Parts: sequence; structure tokens; C-alpha cells
Amino acid sequence: MKTRILIAVMLATGSLPCLSEVIRSVDADGNVTFSDQAVPGSVETTPVVIDAPPPSRQDIDKSEQQAQDMIQRANLNQQERDVSNTDRSANIQAARMNLDAATAHLREVKVVDWQDRQSLAGGGSKLRPEYLQRVQEAEQQVMDAQKQLDAVKMAR
Repeated sequence: MKTRILIAVMLATGSLPCLSEVIRSVDADGNVTFSDQAVPGSVETTPVVIDAPPPSRQDIDKSEQQAQDMIQRANLNQQERDVSNTDRSANIQAARMNLDAATAHLREVKVVDWQDRQSLAGGGSKLRPEYLQRVQEAEQQVMDAQKQLDAVKMAR
């Protein structure tokens, strides 16, 4: 975000006139350098007059307004990203809690109690259909909670 603000300020001030003097320096090899001060050891140094009209007050105001608009948009975009990230984190946390609760419920449901068994005529016992149905429903809840967590994690 700081980069966007810096760019906005540079754009806003880019149309302002250059107030420093420009010096053209030529060294012994004929290399030309433009700078705000003479290059030491140059054989020729001349001031350069840049004939550019200064910006109008309207242009300056327009540039400043554009810079302010860019800064405001950058700030709003950052706030939206912050809110989006917070919402996403909260949704992920809620989905994890839901998955943890479903997993804990499945562990409880899988515990076989004496009432979950049905005696057989020839001896022995088998699990009641109600128990199997409870376990199947709890397993489905775990799978649904896992799907929900995966979907929240994938959401952008």
C-alpha cells in the first residue's frame, strides 16, 4: 500500500515545475552529463534553460485531487482485503470447530453400549440396526463438515 501512495504522490508532483537549475557538463572524452551541479573535471559547463510553462493552478489542483483519489482507493482496497481476510479466518475457524464437534460426536456414537446389541437365538449377539444408523449418520456429519471446511479454505 505504501508503494501505491508513493506512486500517487509522484504522479501528483510530476507535473510541477523543476525549480533547480540544470547544468550540462562535457568531460575530456566528450561525454555529456546533465545534473544539478557541474561535474568536477569537465571541460565545458553550461547552464540549461528549460523553457516549459509552469502548470496552471487548475492542473496542480487536478493532480492533487487525483493523488488523493488514488490514496483513498488504495486505503479502501486495503480495508476490504483486511475485512475479507478476517471474515475468511472466522469462517475457517467456525468450520474447523464444526468438524471437531462432528468428529467428537462420531467417537461418542461409536461406543457400543449393552443396549446397542441384540441377542441371537442361537447365542451371541449382533449390533442393532439403530446403532448402525446412528454411526452412519455421524460419519455423514463428519464428511459434510470436512467438505464445508475444504470449501471455506478454497474460497477467495
